[in-house]
Amino acid sequence: MVVLPIHSPEPEESIYANLGLRDLPFPPVAISDPYNADPKRNGAIYAEGPVQAYIQKFEDLLIKPNDFRNRARLAYLWSRGDQESGRGIGKTALLRYFRHRINQDWGRTEFGGRFSALVVYVSFPNQVDRRYMEQLALSALVDICKCGVLDASRAVLRLKQLTEQQIRGIVTNNDGSQDPGNLLKDEILRANEVEPSSIDAAVVTQLRNCGIQSQSAEALSQGRFEDYLRSFRRDNSLEPLYVPRDTKILDFSRKLLFDDMVLYLREAGFQGGYLFMDDIENLVDKMTRRHTLDFAKEFALGTLRPAYAAGNHNFFSCVLTTHQQLAGKLATAWTDAGLAGIARLDPGDPNSVELPLPSPNEAREIIIAHLDYYRINPADNGTASPFTEDGMQALLKNSQHPRILLGTAARVVSKAAQAGVASLDAAFVNSAKEDTGPVTQDFTEGISGAV
Repeated sequence: MVVLPIHSPEPEESIYANLGLRDLPFPPVAISDPYNADPKRNGAIYAEGPVQAYIQKFEDLLIKPNDFRNRARLAYLWSRGDQESGRGIGKTALLRYFRHRINQDWGRTEFGGRFSALVVYVSFPNQVDRRYMEQLALSALVDICKCGVLDASRAVLRLKQLTEQQIRGIVTNNDGSQDPGNLLKDEILRANEVEPSSIDAAVVTQLRNCGIQSQSAEALSQGRFEDYLRSFRRDNSLEPLYVPRDTKILDFSRKLLFDDMVLYLREAGFQGGYLFMDDIENLVDKMTRRHTLDFAKEFALGTLRPAYAAGNHNFFSCVLTTHQQLAGKLATAWTDAGLAGIARLDPGDPNSVELPLPSPNEAREIIIAHLDYYRINPADNGTASPFTEDGMQALLKNSQHPRILLGTAARVVSKAAQAGVASLDAAFVNSAKEDTGPVTQDFTEGISGAV
């Protein structure tokens, strides 16, 4: 017997509607994911107010819309405390905020349409125990494959091979609207008497002439660069990255990123970009003293020195998340590799941005930003609803650490929805906090909405 799935064209009313919310406003799981459609997990929800001063410093140091060429090449995003107490303060959230801001239109808005730029985001959810710089480069290549920049660049390179008349015919839909995505649709090119293989061949020649390896040039021009990366692995996979065998791709990852990819992006109009390195402690935890020195030297060669196209063209600005414990492990190697002369591993260095714990008022803004995103009635925006004022104070009491605060809020609001409670006063909040037991420190680790 075949049982067909139930078709439900109309979504059921959320159990959170009684609270004036479309859904649970706070992340229910500890896993953040910049590619996830859920705004609680991908960084779309962000309270700018509590960290406006740090956003401004980040902008002055690294964005420099009127002086992009002279932006900082190396910077650090710090949290106060050690490896454990410094987690969940909001480093990841700030990086994701800038990643979304720039990558939403490849810097068009950020830089006034003068040039393109991108953010490459690298994180290490698991510990790495070998070939550290190669693993970093591979992680960056995986992010590039996922973020959409390869398709955008390919469309630009195809466009450069066409006449204005051909471009108008290809990007104009039947209803008169414009869709640059049509440049990637071979059937539309053929309908306009343009042979895609001829266009791709011309792009390959252009890429080879600028110094890109032939196999990379062909894969990039044909839109199959991710498949090309997968071909290095017998299991045809890119993840998990940290495998003891089948690591041929690591022999090529640095050149593919710092030479081929940088040259490709430049041909597509990218003036530069940012390499954000998050959860960096998982990359360096198992390094010996010799490993840290080798990594520091390889990092300098890949990103800052004129050993690759990235250094020759000052392409990447690198931002590392860090804390005092991690900095102490890297400090000597950083100095020996000459990196300390560019930016010292010190929260007091001009190239450092240090995030503190939010004040009670700032913690309140974090909660309200999440509530506002999911409100049914926009008139409630900016208010504590469905919390009463004393309920909000009870929520914030002893819970100003963003990671713990968001975890507590998720549990309290979920319990209210299940119980059919419409107003969260201090008595209910305190009761819900007690019933849920202690909030584990891992509950909101790395959450995208923390500030």
